[in-house]
Amino acid sequence: MVIGLTLTCLILSGISEACAVQICCSPNSKLLKYRESNNSEIFQCASAESNLKDFPEAIKVIGDVIAPKGLGLELPNDSNKISKCQNISELSESTLSLPNNSCVGLLNNKSLISLSCVFEKNVPSQNVGFVNKCCPPGFIYVSENNTCILGENDFFVYSSIISNPIIFLDNTLHCSDNKVLVEYTVSSATVRFSNNSLVWRDGSQSLPSSNFCIEAVYDYDGPANRKVSDQKFLVRACQEPKICQRLPCIRRCCAEGEMYAKGNFSTYCKHDGTDMKFEGFQNLNINANFSKPSDFGIVHGLQCQKFRLDPDNFPDDAHTISSSNASLIIQNTLKMYTNTQYCLERVRPNQKCSFLHFYVLIQK
Repeated sequence: MVIGLTLTCLILSGISEACAVQICCSPNSKLLKYRESNNSEIFQCASAESNLKDFPEAIKVIGDVIAPKGLGLELPNDSNKISKCQNISELSESTLSLPNNSCVGLLNNKSLISLSCVFEKNVPSQNVGFVNKCCPPGFIYVSENNTCILGENDFFVYSSIISNPIIFLDNTLHCSDNKVLVEYTVSSATVRFSNNSLVWRDGSQSLPSSNFCIEAVYDYDGPANRKVSDQKFLVRACQEPKICQRLPCIRRCCAEGEMYAKGNFSTYCKHDGTDMKFEGFQNLNINANFSKPSDFGIVHGLQCQKFRLDPDNFPDDAHTISSSNASLIIQNTLKMYTNTQYCLERVRPNQKCSFLHFYVLIQK
């Protein structure tokens, strides 16, 4: 059931004090709507096992309500106390301030809503931010294989860079063809979250929350009790091509979510067949020819005739990719190719084999 919606304050990692935003409903709840005898419209949470006969006859079930995920969100803790709310609204990224005595919930697993109950004088409004997760719900980002795996998120680790309540949204980041996908590895020493934007402490840049996604970086070899202040984060953002003038930008042959497939004596780009919304660029350091920097960009596509480098069978094809400017260098001749002259991509040797190889192709 919905509980009394009082403001509760908490200390986040000893950095700053923030007021928690209340979650509307207990787990396994439904949102109901009905009218009271004075004809006022009422919204109320009820457990899925509740007998609807206990409510007024003109009751309507709006849908299932679950708790959004995030930092500084407080679950109901008194299932016996019911609050009745008179206003419902759908939240958007521009909704940063909630009336006091409000709560939030995820309706039918797709719409983020707030319920506003009796307004209290001299009680401040509540502020809540929004940020996009890179990995799908129920997944975490692991540094060893540069991708998302099943795991439980610990949102408290974000308290080193976020000091106000924030809701994590499952919004996939898609960069348009004229943008560069940039991956940053950051920590509380380099960034902070302010006014719904990720701000670099040196003033070099600021990313609004709609333009990036973020994941805490987990690693198998790290200490079990790592300090929150030592936590690193992966940030993916869509940037203008000029970013490649100061960051190394690697070129992929195919679009995001695609890989090379072989068939009919040719190689072509094809959807990789996974439902994963986010996929890191795995094994960029394959064959030890590339040391992945903390910040780098990924561009897509190379429309030209090209041939494959195959150092496993032809030693003269051995090459490195510079981690400072992403140029490809043939080790035997020291010939250099910029990222407008080569691309690299994952490839399946045939449709029956699931083992992934990498192709590096350079312009003829």
